[in-house]
Amino acid sequence: MNIVNVGYLSTNYYAIDILAGKLLVDCGWPGTLPQFSAELKRKGIALAEIKYLLVTHFHPDHAGLAQELKDSGAKLILLENQVEFITPLTEMVRTKQPNYREIRRDDNVLLKFSDSRHFLSGLGLAGEIIPTPGHSDDSVTLVVDEGFAFTGDLTPRFMISAEENRLAAQSWDRIYQHKITRVYPGHGG
Repeated sequence: MNIVNVGYLSTNYYAIDILAGKLLVDCGWPGTLPQFSAELKRKGIALAEIKYLLVTHFHPDHAGLAQELKDSGAKLILLENQVEFITPLTEMVRTKQPNYREIRRDDNVLLKFSDSRHFLSGLGLAGEIIPTPGHSDDSVTLVVDEGFAFTGDLTPRFMISAEENRLAAQSWDRIYQHKITRVYPGHGG
């Protein structure tokens, strides 16, 4: 499996090979499409190769370029627990980031967690998307059967105790029901 970190400004974004293109896990800050495009180019990836976008949670550093990428041809995969988090992102970012493009709701791939394995299989990717609240209620993790988990900003397991953050601990328990050999976080190595 080919996974390329195309992140910048201290946030990781992962381009994963799928049939006929790439799935991008998370995307850049609002108004940074030129910087994102330059990073893609440095890594040998054309913007047009990004066919699908999965946002692990709707915070500006993970979803800020979602609409701009949709305008470039990518389809946003929107999980059932994420639908109501687009408006709060817009309200948070609109006044601080005048270049922010509000995410349209009428052209996304709406997906139930129970349907994620079948959907990903159609993209040529064996895995599933699971809910992993703890950092935010809309957080999701892409779990690939090869043993990879793309966790966004979920606090690393070794840094939490069940008493401090029960939701995050339960999310890690859910992730480790799979045979995980490598975690791809939203920040850090």
